Amino acid sequence: MGVVLGGLAYAADFCQGTLAVVMLLVSSSMFAWGAAGLAFGFAARDRRSAIGAAVTVLTVATLVYYGIILVDGHRWRDAVTDGDAFPGASSLVSVLTAAAFWTAASIAGGTVLGLFGQAIHRARPTVAALVAGCSFALLAGQGAVAAVHVYTLGAGWAWLVEGVAEVLLAAALTAALLGRAPGPHRWWTFAGAAVALLAASYAVSGQLDTIRTTGTLW
Repeated sequence: MGVVLGGLAYAADFCQGTLAVVMLLVSSSMFAWGAAGLAFGFAARDRRSAIGAAVTVLTVATLVYYGIILVDGHRWRDAVTDGDAFPGASSLVSVLTAAAFWTAASIAGGTVLGLFGQAIHRARPTVAALVAGCSFALLAGQGAVAAVHVYTLGAGWAWLVEGVAEVLLAAALTAALLGRAPGPHRWWTFAGAAVALLAASYAVSGQLDTIRTTGTLW
């Protein structure tokens, strides 16, 4: 799963038009990566296995993505930096720095998502509902940021649809996982936590987007 996710994320960087929108949704978004970690954590038999599974799938995906970039070479070998006598070397350092950053993020995020998936599956009903709402906020944050930005800037309906789709799919996934957990299901608790925490997730996801688009950490 991690190999497939990383490979598709790399391919998404070269897609255009509607295909780029679809590929971003299924392979290169917070929802896509978060969903993988959460689902693996939910399916695991205990917390240790949940953390291991979620961290593994996200870390492998990250290493595959940046591994292909290093092997392909076009993003760093042919780069030109004004005033830099060694533009290729400088760009290579940038890629390696980004790989290290997102590998660490995959380990941290995988740990959290694995524990969240396990809590949705096995915790007491109220706790499971709260964690499911928190998981929705994490997975939907980037999509909410994208949808608001595209709507504000009028940048195109396709990207607006992609952002909204991330939010809706995050809601569908977390609700489905909660529905598969032992009952009774605290749906109002889930809904309240999801709405309340989405604002915080929106702010965090916006900051992550800034990090990804401002130079070295992309």
